[in-house]
Amino acid sequence: MTYEYRCRKCDTAFDVIATVAEKAAGLEPKCPKCGSKQTAQIFGAIGVLSGTSGPGGGPMCDPGMGAGCC
Repeated sequence: MTYEYRCRKCDTAFDVIATVAEKAAGLEPKCPKCGSKQTAQIFGAIGVLSGTSGPGGGPMCDPGMGAGCC
């Protein structure tokens, strides 16, 4: 899996590729820019999709339904 980290010293964001087992054991990634171990994992936004779909798999919204239909 890919985990995103940010350096607390120089504010550089970087990715770390590790297994779930490696993550559970405790990752201590170093910043690739300054070498600091003062890093923290950051979490991006999570998209959520509705299970409701219209014909062809698209959303069931129609321009005539008005605001807030989706």
